Amino acid sequence: MPEYVHGGDVYSYTARFGSVPVDLSANINPYGIPERVRQAMRDAIEACTQYPDPFCRAPRQAIAEAEGVAPDRIYCGSGAADVLDRLAAVLRPKTALLLAPTFAEYERTLAGAELRFHTLRADEDFAVTERILQDITPDLDAVYLCNPNNPTGRTIDPALLRDIAVRCAQIGARLIVDECFLDFVPGGETLAPYLDEFPSLVLLRAYTKMYAVPGVRFGWCMTADTALIEGLYRAGQPWNVSVVAQACAVACAGERDYARQTAARIAAERAYLTESLTARGLWVCPGEANFLLLRARDTDLQDKLARRGILIRDCANYRGLARGYYRTAVKTREESKSLLAALDDIRKEET
Repeated sequence: MPEYVHGGDVYSYTARFGSVPVDLSANINPYGIPERVRQAMRDAIEACTQYPDPFCRAPRQAIAEAEGVAPDRIYCGSGAADVLDRLAAVLRPKTALLLAPTFAEYERTLAGAELRFHTLRADEDFAVTERILQDITPDLDAVYLCNPNNPTGRTIDPALLRDIAVRCAQIGARLIVDECFLDFVPGGETLAPYLDEFPSLVLLRAYTKMYAVPGVRFGWCMTADTALIEGLYRAGQPWNVSVVAQACAVACAGERDYARQTAARIAAERAYLTESLTARGLWVCPGEANFLLLRARDTDLQDKLARRGILIRDCANYRGLARGYYRTAVKTREESKSLLAALDDIRKEET
């Protein structure tokens, strides 16, 4: 089997240790699936005797109302990763600029393209700064950004993000911005209001993280380029979003209060965990999402925690990072205390 490079692999953990871990390697809402979303998925079972709507009419309408965009500006897929695959198949960029570090799926989908990397710097706390404008050169076909970025959790200053959009428009490059974690940032600013101004802009979103449904694959993109959306429909099978996933999406679109409440709760838990980890001598990136990037002297920390029933993400395989960098999800206070207690146990044993 190929190497799995993401978090959330509880299956391998269970096979290895024979138990279910406290999974802090995947950045999923710890407060669970909203009850109305659960019920919508249950109710959808009866409709599974039919093929799914290939055009996802109901989800697109619900998302359009929630996001303030027209339904024809939305394309739905089987998770954000499915949309990324289709974007790469339709756009076929010859040259693309990516951040380093960032989400590995961008690089995977762009196999065959010439990839350039804007390296984020530890001495700048991995922030995206105006330095990136120098790397957006006229020979680029596409620029991929993640806002907030994974694994750093840093958001891009809205004024700088607009400058990037202007620069991409000037040189004729596509700008793909992944906003999948933006719901976890209180007051996070989406670029959705600028879709008409920048027709080459594509925004990527998903309900996976906020509504705790990674097992129900649903994501979408938004763009004013309706020709691109037509191409996305043709880039793969027509029934890529299941009946249950479409019902899930419609229900999720109506749970905006749940998202706002979760973002506020996660912000408080993030502050607590940041302070607690820093007090234990770990460097913590000042992230704004539902996860934190850490740096430790111990390059075997992931395995040591796994043996204590705690699963975190080793970030050594991220381009631009090295051994000793880890990512932990921000979840409940109880789960954070489990992580902290395990760290204390490790320190006691080694001293």
